[in-house]
Amino acid sequence: MITRKPLNDMDAIYMIDDSGQVSFTVVPAVGDELFLYKIKPDPLVQISCTGDATSIGFAAGETRHNSALTMSMKFVSQDVKETSEGKTIETIIENSYGIKARHVVIAPHACRSVRVFTEVINNSEKEITIEALSSVNISALTPYTEDEGRERLTLHRFRSRWSEEGRHEERTVEDLLLEPSWANFGVRCEKFGAIGSMPVRGYFPFAAVEDKKSGVIWALSLATPASWQIEAVRIDKGLSISAGLADFEFGHWRKTLRAGESFVSPEAYVTAARSDFDSACDRLLDIQRNKLLPGQRVYELPAIFNEYCTTWGEPSEEVIGKLLDVIKGKDFEYFLIDAGWYADSVKGWQDNMGDWNVAKDLFPNGIKRAVDMITSAGMKAGIWFELEVVGKDSDMADDSAHLLTRDGKVIVSGTRRFWDMRSSWVTSYLTGKVIDFLNDNNFKYIKIDYNDTIGIGCDGAESYGEGLRACALATLDFYKKIRESVPDIAIEVCSSGGHRLVPAFMETADYLSFSDAHEEKEIPVIAADLQKLVLAQKSQIWAVLRKDDELKRIAYSVCAGMYGVLCISGDVFDLDKEQWELALRGVDFYKKASPIIADGFTHRFGPFQNSNRDLKDYQASVRYGQNGKALVIVHSFKHEGLQKIELPLENEYEIADKYETGDHKITIAASKLMLEFEAGDSFDAVAVLLD
Repeated sequence: MITRKPLNDMDAIYMIDDSGQVSFTVVPAVGDELFLYKIKPDPLVQISCTGDATSIGFAAGETRHNSALTMSMKFVSQDVKETSEGKTIETIIENSYGIKARHVVIAPHACRSVRVFTEVINNSEKEITIEALSSVNISALTPYTEDEGRERLTLHRFRSRWSEEGRHEERTVEDLLLEPSWANFGVRCEKFGAIGSMPVRGYFPFAAVEDKKSGVIWALSLATPASWQIEAVRIDKGLSISAGLADFEFGHWRKTLRAGESFVSPEAYVTAARSDFDSACDRLLDIQRNKLLPGQRVYELPAIFNEYCTTWGEPSEEVIGKLLDVIKGKDFEYFLIDAGWYADSVKGWQDNMGDWNVAKDLFPNGIKRAVDMITSAGMKAGIWFELEVVGKDSDMADDSAHLLTRDGKVIVSGTRRFWDMRSSWVTSYLTGKVIDFLNDNNFKYIKIDYNDTIGIGCDGAESYGEGLRACALATLDFYKKIRESVPDIAIEVCSSGGHRLVPAFMETADYLSFSDAHEEKEIPVIAADLQKLVLAQKSQIWAVLRKDDELKRIAYSVCAGMYGVLCISGDVFDLDKEQWELALRGVDFYKKASPIIADGFTHRFGPFQNSNRDLKDYQASVRYGQNGKALVIVHSFKHEGLQKIELPLENEYEIADKYETGDHKITIAASKLMLEFEAGDSFDAVAVLLD
């Protein structure tokens, strides 16, 4: 039996076979012929427990997909209802031993993606230990052909390394050896994910499957703050994509449920559309748009000044005063005091996190004096914390009773230990050191950094992975406590730049550190990549200005910041008048363009950059705003001779404003559907506002 349930502009499809096994997929809500009977059941809930049999076909040690427990779960009921959030579809399955699962799909009103999660309930008389659980499993890909879809399916992923976040990768199913075998036997599995407390380390929790011939893309992301996995699995003509917590074999995760207990997976976000890849990514971001807090539904974006790339960890009342003399009245909303304000006169600041005592030699009148200076200059004051960690030079480094352990030994990663965020003592300690500190000193912004990972997990639960998961959730709870306890606070999430750019953290934040590529030439490439994964209104991008910068380099840096929230830093003391005026003119232009940045959609042009460290040719983008205007950003990379760039436009426009140094001969063609540029120099940039 096949049933089709409308979900805004998509349909959820449930396939129930004669044995009662239930499979799930989503398709665009159009009347295409679907070929769904070509595959065997691939159940919508993938679950495995200790003692469970793996699938036949050499799956053991690679995947728990279609385990014996999974295949024993049978359809019980399905309920469709309208709620205040939108439409909800709840499917109940259960096996003969009393293990029950709720598969829930939530389609928020006017949203182009859906939320999916699984709840497992132990209705048996014995405890069970789960070792694998999916949040979602989309099967029957591709449904638009009777055969296996040879040479039409590709898998999209985003790789990530420190200072090279969000690099798009596209590979064919055949290249990944995900074709079914001649005998439809032997499990094909491409498993990837991240292990530890930096969930964007290696990959983003994202996957998309594109059917090149039908033009349909299925995409998903996973809202988990720690270890996760995604699997592309193939046995027969249908490809499946599942996502969930990293299982025991991959992420050391086990969860024990006593009789009557239940467990809820993290949410997955899912979309399906006949669209291009960029549009599919934008559809997934609808869930994050839907979850914005009232104060985050902004029309204009702030300009931020962060002193880190000015002082490199040596802020002080004296230096802040001098900086304020330069930047006050220049339209910055926030002034951020970054790392080093707590430095010990002997031990320094880099490994002194955890005590959180204001450095008296740097702030002899207390840090409140610096905050008052910032406020008097017309800005809101911000402060940096790395609140989850304890540096090796901190007095708290010996407080092993409240630090995370593994096998009874304190976890040490580099020079850092880690608070057990599950501990009520730790919560109380950090409430005093962080929340009370913010309130007592009238801070309106906190940058929460996190610069190492605890790895596979910690003690204090039935598995390392479960300990890690519980700690990560406790961290999110503390972030929420900050928001609830500090009036009008803005929260920036940072993790050595972009190691926490996952929905679970992004949705707790007002701003997100896009990367630690503080002043590198690849900033516009990374920033543009991340527009597919992060709301631009939250993606905070460094624009570091140096006294030796040519004017074209000033424009290059400021234009890169226009892919998100502009954050200025650098040698502002030493810029000459022409450099500073150009930078400030860029801030003014950014403010005019910010409604488009905050609420728009980007088309990107230019060749794929094989090396982010050796950029060639150019990158350009046209971002169309909901206000009917458009923002064009062009970065010229290494090239020879005169570079001429033409960009197609979706509508007729006139040039309203432009930001450049020199003359790039920016014109709109007579048809008004083409924007033209010229660039003579390498590593130059322009931005254009269109009406």
